[in-house]
Amino acid sequence: MQRWLKNITPARHALEKRWYLKPFTALVVDRGCWAFRRTRVINAFSLGLLIAFVPPTPLLPLHLTLCLVLGIAFRLNLPVLLATVFISNPLTWFPQVAGSIWVGTKLMGLNLMPMLHGLSHRNFRAQIHQLWEPLMLGALVLGLCAAAAGYLLAQCVWRGRVIYRLHRRRARLGVHRRALD
Repeated sequence: MQRWLKNITPARHALEKRWYLKPFTALVVDRGCWAFRRTRVINAFSLGLLIAFVPPTPLLPLHLTLCLVLGIAFRLNLPVLLATVFISNPLTWFPQVAGSIWVGTKLMGLNLMPMLHGLSHRNFRAQIHQLWEPLMLGALVLGLCAAAAGYLLAQCVWRGRVIYRLHRRRARLGVHRRALD
């Protein structure tokens, strides 16, 4: 797993030479943020899923900013963190926001249909405050659920890959020992 992840990410020393990363070289090129260790990769994957459910903002690349700040602060694997957050993209924003609003209204005990019927194009900006609280609550709940499921899934995949490689190595050594006898 580590070999595959290392093959698809750019090398640290190549990033150090990029002119636009010069001011941030000390932070972004930290060895801890590029280490492919199990805990750093799995924690980065689950945090990326949590950040992916933050509602999209058109003015600020909030997802990438959160990834960089939290990834550097907790010394998580930045390539995995940045790749995982791209689950949230323009194709998935509408289902993500609609699902977050639905979950938020259910948890708050609100009826969603009267809220949606009251919205119109003319006064959409004035009425968006009705949907803001359910959107944020639903995004938080869905993000936490996705992060927990992603953590468990990544643990299982990592352990499965290690066990598979161990069995393959043992089988190869067993065949090799029989050939020597």
